[in-house]
Amino acid sequence: MYGNELLLMHEEPMIYKEATGNNAWEKAMQDELDSIDKNKTWTMTNLPARHKLISIKHVLKLKKYAKGEVTKYKARLVTKGYLQRHGIDYEEEFTPVARIETVRLLLTLATHEGWAFHHLDVKIAFLHGELNE
Repeated sequence: MYGNELLLMHEEPMIYKEATGNNAWEKAMQDELDSIDKNKTWTMTNLPARHKLISIKHVLKLKKYAKGEVTKYKARLVTKGYLQRHGIDYEEEFTPVARIETVRLLLTLATHEGWAFHHLDVKIAFLHGELNE
């Protein structure tokens, strides 16, 4: 095994080029692309006049057990939204993330009331709605 491959097995690459050549990272990135395609997340279109293209990048993370053993190579394709400017490229912000305080409150309420609750691990979640932009 080459030194580069050994490094990439146990460290998170910072850029796409560092991940290429490693089968585990390439599979994780391909799985992400397949999921995006399967869920019809986007369709190719022409860029409207006077609009800038927003770049994308892979965010690569290793999921590990407490002892440090790698359990999963995880890749997410994200937009480089930090290149946008409020009021020029977008008007509103929305982050679909539950606050931990809300989760704790709901679990406490369910326990107190004797309600059944189930843990659900969602691999990918998408918002379905109409956008005007």
